[in-house]
Amino acid sequence: MSPTTDRVEKPKLTDTQKRIFDFILKYIEQNGYPPAIRDIGDEFGIKSPNGVMCHLRALQKKGYIHRDEKNDERGGRARAITIPGVTSGGFSLPLLGVIAAGKTIEAVEQDERLEMKDLFGQSNLYVLKVRGTSMIESQIADGDFVVIKKQETADNGEKVVAMVDKAMTLKKFYRKKDQITLQPCNSSMAAINVDPSKDSVSVLGVLVGVIRKC
Repeated sequence: MSPTTDRVEKPKLTDTQKRIFDFILKYIEQNGYPPAIRDIGDEFGIKSPNGVMCHLRALQKKGYIHRDEKNDERGGRARAITIPGVTSGGFSLPLLGVIAAGKTIEAVEQDERLEMKDLFGQSNLYVLKVRGTSMIESQIADGDFVVIKKQETADNGEKVVAMVDKAMTLKKFYRKKDQITLQPCNSSMAAINVDPSKDSVSVLGVLVGVIRKC
């Protein structure tokens, strides 16, 4: 993953600034979060935290990084660093505008980014690849990737990942007094009815999104 290339060419970095920027970029990619000021100082033999902060301010001024300076000053840390297109625990894509799927609309160019993690507005997310066609009437096809929020409860009608006798399945969830029904969204398939007093059944998460590669 590489940083965003802006339309306006950024000012050149000094050799030291370039090495520090590359270190921060690699650190985020490998660890999912930015380095602390001490990490940067140790890597480049900079004993003073103020010396590190000077380089970070230069990188920010030249547009290579963004920083939450209040957080830096309060905690003496560089954890607030972000690089456009490279984020802690996720990635973003250019959001260039809106495309019509019906009547044509005026093309208005945007210069934004769509952060995939923020798109679902959730924490504790994971992804599963769909095998089978039991959910095709809910526009979930074989080969799609479903984004699941990890939780152990669900409301009736929610689409869930359920574990039934050590087997996982994606279905609509319905709970009655003495029965749990896992309903496929495919009229040619039968529901799975489970008596929780006799059979092992649990909710592993709730569907929050679908990703499809065309």
